[in-house]
Formats: sequence, C-alpha cells, structure tokens
Amino acid sequence: MKDMPRLRGNSVEIATNEIIRKIDNFDFCTGDVVSDADLAKELGISRTPVREAMQQLISAGLLERKATHVIVKAITISDIIEILQVRECMECKSVELILVDKGLLQSQIEELRTVNQELSKNVANGDFDSNFSSDEVFHKKILQYAGNTRFLDINSRMRRQSDRLRWISVLTPWRYTETVQEHENIIDCLARKDLKGSQEAVRKHLKMTEDNYRQILENSQWDKMLHELNNMRVAQQQLKKRNSTVYNSSQSDFNKIQAG
Repeated sequence: MKDMPRLRGNSVEIATNEIIRKIDNFDFCTGDVVSDADLAKELGISRTPVREAMQQLISAGLLERKATHVIVKAITISDIIEILQVRECMECKSVELILVDKGLLQSQIEELRTVNQELSKNVANGDFDSNFSSDEVFHKKILQYAGNTRFLDINSRMRRQSDRLRWISVLTPWRYTETVQEHENIIDCLARKDLKGSQEAVRKHLKMTEDNYRQILENSQWDKMLHELNNMRVAQQQLKKRNSTVYNSSQSDFNKIQAG
C-alpha cells in the first residue's frame, strides 16, 4: 500500500508527458477536445491520474476547461506578449545584476559564444529540436549568471508554454539566422560591460521575436501548416534512422569481410 502514491505519481507524469507530446506533435491541435477516458484507455491507466495531469496542464496554460470538456488552449498574441514581457523584465534585470557585480568571467563569455555557435550549426543543419535546446540554454545561462534563483524558478514554470511557442517559429526559418546574430550582439555588449547596450540588445531581440510571432499568427492557417511540417519532420527522422541502420549493417558486413 505504501507504493500507491508513488505509482499514481508515475501515472500522472506519464499522462502529462503524453499530452504534451501530442500537443507538440499536433496530434492535439488548438481547440481539440482532450478526453480523459480516451487517454486512460490508450495509456492503460485509470482516469484519475489523467485528470490530475490535465489539471496541471490547465494551470500551465496548455489546456483550457470549458463547461463540459477540456480543450487545447489557443495560442494568442496576448499570451506571447505576456511571456515576452516577463522574459524582458528578468533578462534585463539579470544583465544589470551581472554588470554591477564586475561582469562576466571570460569563461562565461566563452560559454555563451559556444552555445551560440552550436545554435548556428543547428540552424544550418535544420535541426529544430537541437536548435530549441541551444536557444533555451543561452537565455537560461544569462539568468544563472545573475544568481537570482527566483528568475530560474519562473523561467522553469514558463518553459512548457515557451516550448510550444518555439515550434510556431519553424514557419519562419530565416528568423533563426537573425536570432544567432542578436545573441552575438548581446554577448558583445556583455563582454564590453556595456549595461545600456546589453539591455537594448535584449529588448531588440525580444521585440523581433514578438514581431515574428505576430506575423505567423496573422495567418489563420498556421496551425494546419505546423501539422504538415511536423509530418514532414517525423518522416525525415524515420528516414534518418533507417539510413543509419543500413549504414551500420553495411559497416558490420565490411568489417567481417576484412576480418575474413
């Protein structure tokens, strides 16, 4: 009996991750009904942990409760502006905290450049998953260097909504190249210990991000286009996996011939 809370906790996590996965992969699109009964049957668990998971995602802003059902919450420009406003407050204050405390160490500046170089490589390779990860790491490091743990906590709680926003940006891939340069501008200002310039670079970066999201959401078919792009992404991943399997098999055969 002592294991029951742990087991239910695991089931809640499983259900939460599955709902997020379906939203990220556009199996669940904006306005779709999320059925606790269907998910429970699909996952082979009871409805109680599924409902708990759904409540967590309602609180996180991914789902929305209607009178008789729960749906995938629409992404609005108001949501985006609010998230970016919070980020602007945290990142501009972080820059101030960093620079009034002697600035960044050379090793920290190099860390930011390395992350941004990795982002640039991911952009060139069209590796969206790694791209998002590198972008997240870049901004999180600025918060970490400031030493304000509350900023990190807020950033962590906003992550689920921010991750969903990042997938929208695959509709404007040229924006990634701009992002790399804007990051570089932020690093250069921090390296020069230019407080005003650093904060202006952060604000410009976030304003360009907002403008990009506005451009996307003005197209009423963006949700459908993302669904199609995701189908293409899945097909590419399957092809890459198949090619890797074929290569490894061929390499193994070649090695056997050499050994013989």
